[in-house]
Amino acid sequence: MSKKHRGRVQAQGGGLEKSESWSQDEPPSKELGLNLLEKLKQQLTKKELSAREKQFEDAQRYIENIDGGIDAVKKKTFRNRKTKDIRVDVEVLAGTAFVSFLIILIIKFL
Repeated sequence: MSKKHRGRVQAQGGGLEKSESWSQDEPPSKELGLNLLEKLKQQLTKKELSAREKQFEDAQRYIENIDGGIDAVKKKTFRNRKTKDIRVDVEVLAGTAFVSFLIILIIKFL
């Protein structure tokens, strides 16, 4: 049986397709989303990361500014303006994602 909350962050375009995903019973926190973005960055070469630097910053800001989590299906793409093919994606494919730690505690104890 698949987990209730699933999604991924991706770096794509220019021949690149790398991602970090989550699949779990409780909604992932903002901290987990930010950690997955960081893990994704670490998979890239300096050149690949340089081409997506602003897109990673935008994706980080997007996750940080989510209030109360977001529900699936939600796909947000941050494109490189010079080459629209190069991008960073944040995808919530099932359930909810990027809730604050306090909301996670409330859900666990209800």
